[in-house]
Amino acid sequence: MRIRFIFFFLVTIAVNAQNISDFTSIAPQSQSTDFVIPSTHVFQKIISHGDPLTQGGTLGRNNDFTAYVPINGSNTNGYLSINSETVPGGVSILDINYNNSTQLWQTTLSQAIDFSTVVGTVANCSGTVTPWNTVISCEEYTSLEIQSQTGAPLDSNGDGYHDMGWAVEIDPTSKTLIDKRWALGNFKHENLTIHSNQRTAYQGADNTIGAGFLYKFVADNSQDLSSGILYVYTGPKNGNGNWVLLNNTTPEERNSTEQQSFTVGATNFEGIEDVEIGPDGLIYFAVKNEGRVYRFQDSNPISGTTVTNMETFVGDASYPITHAGVTTNVDWGLGIDNLAFDAQGNLWSFQDGGNNYIWVVKNGHTQANPRVEIFASTPIGSEPTGITFSPDNRFLFMSIQHPSSSNSASTQTDAAGVQVAFDKSTSLVIALEGNLGVTTEVDWYLDADGDGYAIPPIVSSASSPGAGYTTDILPLTDCDDTDASVFEVTTWYLDADGDGYAVLPTVDSCQSPGTGYTQNVLPTTDCDDTDASVFEVTTWYLDADGDGFDDGAPPIVSCISPGDGYTYLELKPFELEPAMVKAYPNPFEETIEIDLGETIQKPEIIIVNSSRKLVRSQKDETARIVSLNLGNLSSGIYFIHIVSDGETVSTKKVIKK
Repeated sequence: MRIRFIFFFLVTIAVNAQNISDFTSIAPQSQSTDFVIPSTHVFQKIISHGDPLTQGGTLGRNNDFTAYVPINGSNTNGYLSINSETVPGGVSILDINYNNSTQLWQTTLSQAIDFSTVVGTVANCSGTVTPWNTVISCEEYTSLEIQSQTGAPLDSNGDGYHDMGWAVEIDPTSKTLIDKRWALGNFKHENLTIHSNQRTAYQGADNTIGAGFLYKFVADNSQDLSSGILYVYTGPKNGNGNWVLLNNTTPEERNSTEQQSFTVGATNFEGIEDVEIGPDGLIYFAVKNEGRVYRFQDSNPISGTTVTNMETFVGDASYPITHAGVTTNVDWGLGIDNLAFDAQGNLWSFQDGGNNYIWVVKNGHTQANPRVEIFASTPIGSEPTGITFSPDNRFLFMSIQHPSSSNSASTQTDAAGVQVAFDKSTSLVIALEGNLGVTTEVDWYLDADGDGYAIPPIVSSASSPGAGYTTDILPLTDCDDTDASVFEVTTWYLDADGDGYAVLPTVDSCQSPGTGYTQNVLPTTDCDDTDASVFEVTTWYLDADGDGFDDGAPPIVSCISPGDGYTYLELKPFELEPAMVKAYPNPFEETIEIDLGETIQKPEIIIVNSSRKLVRSQKDETARIVSLNLGNLSSGIYFIHIVSDGETVSTKKVIKK
């Protein structure tokens, strides 16, 4: 039975899941202690923060850009460069290879890069693998930013360049620094992408306070980022724009990239994260705080100075997500960060914020006809970072950054059979199950009644333990696994009088505790659950004279009014009215005079009745005494408000006979 099951499972994968992007979306969910991916895929831990490096030291914190660099184009033998987004920063290089017998990745050497010749590095966030197989690691903090916070010098080694805020090029083969690439400009670097012409780079600033600028760099020589011309984008976020040339020759000019961009009126995007070139030749870039991925056409990567068709490709919307036969509209949210296209033209989008999903925007997607799926939900406290693929797209390399230390309460079995707790930053490789690990146990959930809720225990096995088991990750909260209508413990609220307010205590139960109980979440502030007109504790304020000012008496908390003169409307603080303002005669029959006590410029007289309904309003240019003919008013109590410069200076209560 077990052999037949595995054979059927592998045949199913072979027919339906040839590519890493072939999967059914996971159910939309909040973060848990686990890394949740489709049951068709598995992961293998490669290294975690604090693990020893073979050449000394340990892997730094906050694993970010996770760059697979193939050796001679190999899909199974290469270098893995891992950024540490810390202060100070760091980059470590691993020599890794894939064992065809075990179908697992192994590390044979690991070493941290020495940045001492350039006064160190900082907040190494994302980056890119160049077409000539070097790694670019991006510094997300600038020296100006660090100086404003710590007082550190801008140029501690006196080479004319600010110490931080650059793209840094590394040789993964020799595990050495090539140089900081000053010509790419100084700003909050997050990422860049390099055109196949090996000269043009597109990059953005991860700045959310007004300097989120988009840049284009054209190197003077192929495979050499040490010199070239630098442009910044100006124009709309929907339409056509221009590349504006910046001064970019001397250290002073390169240090001032951001200031020059402000001067030429560059377009601000609220935090540019990743920039990628799509298989269609368009340039795509993620903007974190706008919740969008934009795209545009460059008129010519080498000589072009115009941008056409800038538009939103995905984001700022909710999308229908189909999972396990159910379709749910899910908000895209903010925080889209790292991007990567796979060989099928699908855009993988990592989210730093919201639910910290891994989204996949399928080839052919438009905003009018969306094709969006959710591949993964990352563990509590974490975000997904650093996506790259092997050349054949069998393997996806990434990291889980800064998960909660409390996640140690739960472990998952990876493709190598290792128990992994996502309680620290960890770098992974992901693949279809048939491509990673020989025999992989999976977790099975018992859901005999098919209601989407399971009962414990979870069973780990390479084959199904029996009828009713599924590999879909389900909540273990089913009350009765023989009845699909009874599936989860519910909090019940008692609202016997049906006024929308409940009384304590609430009751947690699979079934209704009795008449008057509801599953609707209600405020538990009902004063009398037998009377629908008495439903909520209210704070009452005393305004006996109805002048809109608090009379100074302590407020009373009660379900009903304490008596005449009390109101639940908040009042202006108690204060004495100016004695100089007089109204006479009072009571009056036809005409009443208002003596303002002094000449007021453009006074406004507003008269309301006892129900606070406006009955008259008039403005005068300059006056001390205002005469009002109110003979047409009905007998009763009225309030005359005197307003000057938009503020009420006095309120008088008067009586019409």
